[in-house]
Order: sequence, then structure tokens, then C-alpha cells
Amino acid sequence: MASTLDHPTLGPLQGLPLALSVQYRGIPYAHFIGRFKEASLHHGPIASPAKPYDATRWGPLCPQIPDGIKFDFALCGTELPHDAQYKQSEEDGLNVVITVPKGLKPGEKLPVIVWIHGGYWVVGGNSWPQYDLQNFVDISVKQKKPVIGVAFNYRLGVLGLLASKELKNTGNYGLKDQVLGFRWLQMHIEGFGGDRNNITAFGESAGAMLLSALLQISTPLFNRALVMSGSATLRPSKVELQQEALYRDVIQALDLENKSTEERRKELSRLSPDDVISKLPPLIHVGPSIEDGFLDDVVTLNTIAGKTRTPWCEELAIGDCFHDASCFKTRVLNHPNNATYFIDCIKSTLAPTAASEMIKAYDLSSSHPSEKSLVHCMELLTDLRWYLPVIHTIYDGTESSTKVSRYHFHQPNNFESQWKGLAAHLFDITLLLQNHRHLLSSEEIELGEDMAARVFRFAYGEGFISQWEQATSKKVVVVWGPNGQTKIIGDEEYDKSMRKGRGKLLRSLGWETCESLANVLQFGIPK
Repeated sequence: MASTLDHPTLGPLQGLPLALSVQYRGIPYAHFIGRFKEASLHHGPIASPAKPYDATRWGPLCPQIPDGIKFDFALCGTELPHDAQYKQSEEDGLNVVITVPKGLKPGEKLPVIVWIHGGYWVVGGNSWPQYDLQNFVDISVKQKKPVIGVAFNYRLGVLGLLASKELKNTGNYGLKDQVLGFRWLQMHIEGFGGDRNNITAFGESAGAMLLSALLQISTPLFNRALVMSGSATLRPSKVELQQEALYRDVIQALDLENKSTEERRKELSRLSPDDVISKLPPLIHVGPSIEDGFLDDVVTLNTIAGKTRTPWCEELAIGDCFHDASCFKTRVLNHPNNATYFIDCIKSTLAPTAASEMIKAYDLSSSHPSEKSLVHCMELLTDLRWYLPVIHTIYDGTESSTKVSRYHFHQPNNFESQWKGLAAHLFDITLLLQNHRHLLSSEEIELGEDMAARVFRFAYGEGFISQWEQATSKKVVVVWGPNGQTKIIGDEEYDKSMRKGRGKLLRSLGWETCESLANVLQFGIPK
């Protein structure tokens, strides 16, 4: 039976009662104005006493490839029960799911936690079972730190991010959808029992990249941010030359290159989302764009601290998984002999002495078994693309009022998959959200609940790392796993004991050299 909330600004909403919470699904937060156009804020109301809004059913996803959830399940290593095909809609995809603890008292103001899903910038949604916030909110109730969970859909792929002079647009629509989402919260979250002045955002992978982009804009959106396995350097904002190259690829794939400019514009607006998406690569390389007054600069390792430690965000926590580069297996770690390729890239980029040190530090050898080489190459790519941005964000000498903390995830994935035994990309979210609880060991469940407890304290303004934990050393890190344990150790001890001193080695090479090597490994040796 539905639970009705008489929302003061939206009207009566019929939510779905769950174990310890009520979930309000498919609520529109923005108006879709048109393709390649910025959406507008949905002010409300959306219901009346005579016609309550049915928020018991999931809203549609923003358009994407139909089986995108399979990519996500493959990263996790196992599947959950899910729809054979999720409804999609350009017009109605901009919806939000809000999960609220049961029995809130009138006037109560709980901390709000906003989840930004990942998915290569091309797939994902708030109705996917692995991203459902019910268990997360229920755990907060059990731990007596109740929070309200929020998840917005946002536009993806070329429909959400394509930019071109010919289209007379600047892209970034998926990012601006999220901006509208946070503005919508300011207007309406108090009617759900949330505190509009206490909002914490967390995102993983592409969601973390998006969150890092939002930290670069001047408009205050939230109070705290937890950036998980992604940063502004992982997929930097595209400059005009890169966006025009992407646009040409799209035009060619859609067989529009021989059309006039006006004909192309009309066709791109007329084609159905399926007609566009089905003719493009499933994981097409889209992302944010440089845009004056919104995203002004390409962020590098050298500038990431200054660009993302924005003064309007009170606290920033950032971290990685020890084998985050597992998500690059099909696109980068897919060579007949990964070690040979990596060694060639290293020798082409570094001076001979530095190249020898690097090859030795990561034990790269073409004679190693393929599985061993894969893991060693994965660790190098993880350090370059994930670990180094964390270090630079925390320790570069940028003056900022933003408090910064870091974590690192080392709990191995135990599912029977290609990631078994590795602290792989996305497994931290699997433990944190607990939607795979029935498949997890008691050790994994306990670690996930401990991770959640830290996030809840963070949302309550008690710090990602508490004062008494910080007192053990001037610079400490949170380490989740292995063996289901949480440790607080000094940063130098962490790098030496758990990363084999590789962070120190990479920092000694300089940020430009490291970025050059990462690009060569990912995109190939320049010809």
C-alpha cells in the first residue's frame, strides 16, 4: 500500500513503503526543452489533492544503449535481478529518486546524501538495482545516523555531451542537469524532511569525474563531496579541437557527412535516440567540454588541487581502489602481451634510468604469465590515472578553506569472475551500498557497514577522518581492506607498505612526465 506525503511545494506524493524507509520514485526535477539544449528547472507542483502523484514506480532512464547494465555488472563481477529492458525517454528521463527514513517528525531536517552514478558517461540510471539507495538509507537508520538518499538521472552520451560550432552549442548538458538537480533540492528537499543546508554528494567512476567537474564551477551546490575512483584528470574537459573531431566521427557514423549544415542539424534533431545511439560505438569517448563561465580550463595533475578544492565545499574526500584500472581491461589492457606493450611505452616516454626504475618497480616482464602481467600493468595504470590524482589533490600546496581527506580501498573482490582476488573498480560501491548483501561474506558486510558509518559521519559534519584519528599522525589515510579491516595509517607508511613506494617514485618523475606516460599507455605511442 502506498504511503502518501503531503509535500508543501510538490503536492501529495504516493511513495513506496520499504523495510525502514519510504521511496519516492520517478519525480521530475527538470523540463526537457529539446535535444542539445539546456533543460529548465521543474518548480512544481506536480500533483493536487484530487490527483496525487504516483511515485511508487521507477521513472525512465535517459537514452542509452539498451543493455548498458551488463557493462556495469561485468565490472562488479556478478549480476542482480533486473529488468530485461528498462524504459527510456528523452522527455521524461530527468527524474529523481528520494529515499526517506520512515516516521520522520514534522520539521525534522536530516542530512542529505546525493549519489551520482557512473557508467563511462554513456550508461547508468537511478533505477538500476546495484545503485538503489534503500539499503544504504536503512543502514543509516540502524546506525542511528539517519540520512535521506537522493539519486538523479542525467543525460548521457552524445545526447548529453556532444558540442560543435555547427550545432551552435557547448555540450555539458548532463553536467548541467545535475546542477539543476541540486537547485531543485534547495527548493524541495525540506518537504521530505531533509536539510537544504547540509548536502553531501558522492560519485564513483564517471560519477566522480562529473562531481569533480561540478567542484570547478563557481555556484555552490553542496557542502561536502566524496570523490570515488575518478577525478577531473581521468577524462579532462575536451577542447574545441577534440569536440569537433568527435562531432565529425558522429556525423560519419550517422551517414550525414554529405549533407549540408542545415540538413545535418535537422537530422540530428529529428532522429530518434535509438537511431543515434545504435549507430555509434557503445562506449563512445564523450565527456565534459571547455565552456567559458562554466568549465574554463583543462585540469592537469598540476592544477587539480586548485581547481577542485573550491572554497564553497567545506570538505572533500577522495580515494581509489588498488586495481581501479580493471575498468580499462577491454580498451587498454587488451594487448597480446600487455607487459611488452607497457615496457615499449615506458621506454618511449621516460629517460633510460627512469624507465628501468619503473619497469623494476612494477615487475614488468614479457616472460611473466599473462595473468600476472595483466595485474602488474593494471597496478601501474591505476597509479597513474587514479592514485596520483588523489595525492596531488591532497598535498599540492594550494591555499583553500576546504578540508581534504583521502582513503584507499584494498578489499579483494570475491565473486567468481575475472576480478576475483583484486580490489577492482566498483567493488567499493558494491560493499558500501549493500545491494549485493545476500552474495557477500560476513567480512564484506561488516566492512561495507563500517564504510557506510564513515560516510554518515561525514554527512553529519563530523569529518571523514575524525580528530582523534588525525591525532595519530599529521597526515593519515583511511584504508579499507584487506581482510575486512579498516585502518588509519600515516601517508608515507601507506605508500611504502601498501603501494611499494610507487607513489614516491611517480612523484619524483614530475606530473608532466606521468601524464604523458598515462596518455601513451592509454592511447598508444605517437607515430
